Amino acid sequence: MESQLTPYQAIPHIDCRAAIVFAPHPDDETLGCGGLLAAYAASAIPVHVVVVTSGDYGEHGKAGATTRENETRAACARLGIHSVEFWREPDRGVACDERTVLRAMQDIQRVAANLILAPSIHEIHPDHRATAWIAIEAARRLVLQGHELRVAMYEIGHPLHRVDALVDITPFARLKQEAVACYASQLDIQPYDEVILALNRYRTYTLPATVALAEAYAFIDTPMLRQPGLIAESELHRQERLGLTSVPMPLAVAMGTP
Repeated sequence: MESQLTPYQAIPHIDCRAAIVFAPHPDDETLGCGGLLAAYAASAIPVHVVVVTSGDYGEHGKAGATTRENETRAACARLGIHSVEFWREPDRGVACDERTVLRAMQDIQRVAANLILAPSIHEIHPDHRATAWIAIEAARRLVLQGHELRVAMYEIGHPLHRVDALVDITPFARLKQEAVACYASQLDIQPYDEVILALNRYRTYTLPATVALAEAYAFIDTPMLRQPGLIAESELHRQERLGLTSVPMPLAVAMGTP
C-alpha cells in the first residue's frame, strides 16, 4: 500500500513538451523546482519562468526590486534557463482575479506549455497560495477549451502532504546550490540553501540509496481540472475514494471528533 501513497522510485524529470513556472517571488522557482529546471535545460526542453512579484516587501525586499530581479536572472541562467518574465504584482498583495488568470492563460498559450509548475495550494504565504490558484484556474479554463495540460505543484515553505512524483536531482545538485547562492540578499536573512537541501534530502526517504537529493511534486492532471472539486480534496477522502484507507471512513471520522 505504501507505494500507492508515495513514490518508491525517482524519475529523471516530469515528461512535457514545454514547461512554464509560476513563482510568487524571486527565488521560489529555484528553491522549489531548480533541480527539475536544470534537468529540462540539459534535455533542451523549453522552460519559461514567470515571477509574479519582485519581492520588494519588508525585510526580504530591503535590497530592492532591481536586485531581486537580477538575482533571479542570474540563478535561472545558472540552471540553464534564459526565458524569464516579471509581472511585478504587489508583494504580499497577489490576487487570483480575472486579470491575473487571463494573463496566466496568455502566457501558457504563448510559450505552448503543456506542464505548469506552481506552488502548492497548501503553502503558508498568501502570495504562494494565490499564485497556485491563478495557475490552476488558468489551466482549468484552458482544459475546458480543449487543451491537454497538467499542473505540478512544488513545495517551498510547506511540505506537500501528497506526493505523486519524486524527481532525482542528484545530477544537478551542484547547479541548484550555485543557483540558490545567487540569492545573496535572501541568504543574508536565513540560510535557505541549507533549508532546501535538507528538504530535498528528506525526500529521498523512500528512494534507493543512489538518490542523494529529490524534489517532490503533486499533480493536478486534465481529468482533475475537469472536476475541480477534487483539487482541494482532503487526503482522508482521497484515500477513501481510491480504496487506500487503513481505517473505515466512519471510524476515521469518529476518531477525529472531540
